[in-house]
Amino acid sequence: MRIKNVFRTICCLISICCSLSVHAYRVEPMVSEMEPFGKKAQMVMRVDNTTTQSLTVELLPFSMVMDEYGNETIEPADADLLVVPVTAVIEPGRSQSVMVRYLGEPAIDESKSYRVSVKQVQVDRASSEQANVGLLLQFNTLINIKPKNTNPHLTVTNIEAQGEAWHIEVTNSGNSYGRINKTNWKVSDGVQSVSLKGSEIGKLIDGTLVQPQKKRIFTMKPLEGFDLSSLSIEVDSLE
Repeated sequence: MRIKNVFRTICCLISICCSLSVHAYRVEPMVSEMEPFGKKAQMVMRVDNTTTQSLTVELLPFSMVMDEYGNETIEPADADLLVVPVTAVIEPGRSQSVMVRYLGEPAIDESKSYRVSVKQVQVDRASSEQANVGLLLQFNTLINIKPKNTNPHLTVTNIEAQGEAWHIEVTNSGNSYGRINKTNWKVSDGVQSVSLKGSEIGKLIDGTLVQPQKKRIFTMKPLEGFDLSSLSIEVDSLE
């Protein structure tokens, strides 16, 4: 069954989880890259229990496709990603290593994106402990399967005003995912210009991922004094 959810909602959830992780648990890495075969087709995640109670988590793999507005469509991907263990009980202050291996088609010609959901599971406790269960948290890690010799090619293909913000359309004509925060931009309106590094772009734009052969429309805080009607943005990829 297809599950559609908004990327911003996921980011919000991840942000909430991160802010509460000191009272719950941590998952590392949250973003990673693997290859479709060989040694790099496998990785290890770690779940740290930072609470004073036992933690039970469930780990489920999903394939992920993102539309131009950042909305995600995810589907179960058990045939593509092997996650071991599927469930784990982690004692207070301890960690659980989780093996993730790509089992999908090895001869892919462009990158593919997946989520591994790490979900805290409600466990029945004695009545004296029920009040300490707290908020059940869920992390949605991002894994990109990237074949060798594939690269993103990001270009800004449209710029327009949307209320007080700018809408920046970024097209990826490459065969690998690209990330806005891994590019440098030269912004010019013919009169003045400015160079923006990836970290600076990240402060102006929400979101970063552009999948291969797709486009994303990002909302950007306007640059003061620039004329939008003659604005151009040159993108220099760092990946």
